[in-house]
Amino acid sequence: MSLGSGKSGGTGHNLNSQIDLAGGVLILVNAYRDQLEHTLDRPDDVATGAMCRPTYSPALMDEDSLPGALSGPPPRPISAATFNQAHGVTAHSELVWRLAEQAYGEDYPAEVRPWGMTTFWVLGRCVSGLRVGPGHLLVDLACGRGGPGLWLARATGTSLIGVDWSIVGVEAASARASHFVPADRARFIVGDLAASGLPDASADAVLCLDSIFFATDRIAALREVHRLLRPAGRYVFTAPEVRTPTQPFHVPDWTPLLEAAGLELESKEAVPRQAEQLGRMYLLWLEHIDAIRAEVGDASADRLEAEARRVGPLLKSREPLLIVARRPG
Repeated sequence: MSLGSGKSGGTGHNLNSQIDLAGGVLILVNAYRDQLEHTLDRPDDVATGAMCRPTYSPALMDEDSLPGALSGPPPRPISAATFNQAHGVTAHSELVWRLAEQAYGEDYPAEVRPWGMTTFWVLGRCVSGLRVGPGHLLVDLACGRGGPGLWLARATGTSLIGVDWSIVGVEAASARASHFVPADRARFIVGDLAASGLPDASADAVLCLDSIFFATDRIAALREVHRLLRPAGRYVFTAPEVRTPTQPFHVPDWTPLLEAAGLELESKEAVPRQAEQLGRMYLLWLEHIDAIRAEVGDASADRLEAEARRVGPLLKSREPLLIVARRPG
């Protein structure tokens, strides 16, 4: 399949701060999760068909009133420059990668070097959820350095377009592509979650791992997915839900947001062992903090240490989801 041409979209985010050099996108993801004050406490609640939350109907509410629809500025504002810095520095921190591999063990796809919480389990569920193969096109929104999308393109035989608002991430993904697929099977462009710049109905499937919650307008981002998908195309993403929202950026249920964007929920599934594995990585950060400090500097090491001590004890009350939706047709 020819990947065609595509223009870069604007960033479209009202975000404007910086982070320290190390910790990268993992810190950004966890900074968001650190604000989830009331999180799921029973794994059974996230099984498909066992959701015990208030019902919100897009037909009966103004879309902007749907919980979590408009996040406003995230609790710790970020920008494309933030991700440029993270993708440019953390990728060279071999110690941080080694500690991640040690923490996640055989579940860690070391070749992929994913940001966020992507494991072999997540990749496997993406294969079954996306349902793409040779002759199809997968669009990976907020692709970062491209690892998960490239792994999936190789595993399924699909072609890939990755979109990210970080030029550094896009350049890194482009440089890695040939290690996974032939040159004509993948390309990467600068664009936004709500404005990819790609043509209507051009994708057989869309992927977005650990990123949808960064969108200031979540429904706009989901409508971009709807616009990109061909009829019956599928969308796989990972994101948390919050039982009792206390902040505008909390999402108690992604279903009404998907429906408001014209998408249909197929399934929700809890990502297993996330608290155990991430908690183990935090312990390794603390155990090796002096070596990390020597590699990345005091400011970055201080941030890693503070996050490990603050967030680690809270992990057992949190449950990320892998969600599959589709465009009707």
